[in-house]
Amino acid sequence: MQKIYLLLFVALLSLGIASCKKRLSFTPSGTSSFTIVNGLSGSDYLYTNFNGDKSNDQYYVSMRMINYGYSRFFNSYIGQQDLGLYPATDTNGKALLRLGLDLELNSIHTLFLTGTIQDPDYVLTTDQLPHQPPADSTMGLRFINISKGSDPVSVNLAGQANGSEVGELPYKSVSAFKTYKAGLAVSSYTFEFRDKASGTLLGSCVVDGINNDGSINAPNIRRGRNYTIALMAVPGGSAAGRVLIIDEAAQI
Repeated sequence: MQKIYLLLFVALLSLGIASCKKRLSFTPSGTSSFTIVNGLSGSDYLYTNFNGDKSNDQYYVSMRMINYGYSRFFNSYIGQQDLGLYPATDTNGKALLRLGLDLELNSIHTLFLTGTIQDPDYVLTTDQLPHQPPADSTMGLRFINISKGSDPVSVNLAGQANGSEVGELPYKSVSAFKTYKAGLAVSSYTFEFRDKASGTLLGSCVVDGINNDGSINAPNIRRGRNYTIALMAVPGGSAAGRVLIIDEAAQI
């Protein structure tokens, strides 16, 4: 009888060791980082569906929406994805855009939606975010032109010559990241988008809070992070509200 008990104990111990080995050898599959920016003029907000259409009985209440002039971060998707984007006013289940995406493991992408409800367009980037060492007190910025129908634009810091930051940025073009000082001596930067040929101001963006001390009352969301500043909306409108700043920190 003791021998039988001993054999059972050995068998159970072996199963336990095998199970532990299985758990220890498990490697998480990882994911990708994917941000959608809604610069689609005329859209109050858009619904997203990573199953393409609503044939899978996925109702709007379970979809994630993106307001105009905002971005949303997704990190649960890898591989081939069928993305459907639906307007808030949709009544027939027809997507404004259907995009086939290939989101590689550990990759970083940003989808910039542009154009209008009647004529939607997009720019998809694969991103390499520069490292901003905390000891350097810096931040990274890049610029993109998603104003459909616009002529080439330039970007300058307020008070400096036109094109001081980017000399020419045609529609759908994105600049490289550039490092800016973000220490205590800098409180803010004001960037201006201008028509390259005429110098007309098209929109501006104030990047503030740079020298906040990081306390609860003055959190510092700029230092050590990366941002994209986008010129959006169609030409001819008001310069107010035409520029959007997108936090890329969530993608790191």
